Amino acid sequence: MKKYFLLIFFIISVLTIFAQNAVIESSNSPTPGQLDVTVTTSTANGSYAPKNIVAIWIQDSSGKFVKSMLVLASSRKADLTNWVTATPVGNSIDATTGATQSSHGTRVGKWKGTNVAGAVMPDGTYMVKMEMTEGNSGSRVGTFTFEKGPNTITLTPANIPSFSNINIAWTPTSTAINAVHMDNLYTIYPNPTVSSVFVSGPEISEVRFYTLSGKYVYNTKQQKIDISKLMSGIYTVEIITYKGIIIKKIIKE
Repeated sequence: MKKYFLLIFFIISVLTIFAQNAVIESSNSPTPGQLDVTVTTSTANGSYAPKNIVAIWIQDSSGKFVKSMLVLASSRKADLTNWVTATPVGNSIDATTGATQSSHGTRVGKWKGTNVAGAVMPDGTYMVKMEMTEGNSGSRVGTFTFEKGPNTITLTPANIPSFSNINIAWTPTSTAINAVHMDNLYTIYPNPTVSSVFVSGPEISEVRFYTLSGKYVYNTKQQKIDISKLMSGIYTVEIITYKGIIIKKIIKE
């Protein structure tokens, strides 16, 4: 009888250890979410100013390239020397892309927390890298670290040469069940609309509008929104809350 008792105790102990390890592995699983980066560029008085090219991308804590967020350069990509060094193949998968910019302004990049293969990256420290140049050499570069994880993070780093009004915000995504529940809490009406919409739902911190191709067009902290100046078409609307991001579509007639 004593032997059977010891055997049962041993099995229970082993199962308990496995169960504890399973919980640990679950808590350390990569957190899905979205990083939003907004920055305003200004001249460095380069040879082609105010024409400029810009890149924003993600590197891990060891400096390894993860993914591009924004690449506005087209045929001039080679002049973004820091971005080219980080990703020699010029990888811009899922990034917002475009041609050389004729003037300076607000630039927006988004990262879904994944690598170029679409897999969610492990939680931890990452770097937002940004580069701007108005010539064949002499880039302006910025580096900002943030923590990817289950907590919402918002950073507003100090201005640096050619980069100002910097905002870096990581918003974790809720689980599938919670996401469905949250989606039902938020509505946009009327839809379609001609001039204005109202976004309803709890704890809304910001509302952002993008074209279907992913180009940023407008943001506001108001829930009653005048979109009369937007061109007719279909827009993706990101509703930023303290618990995650809810994505809707709106038709502007």
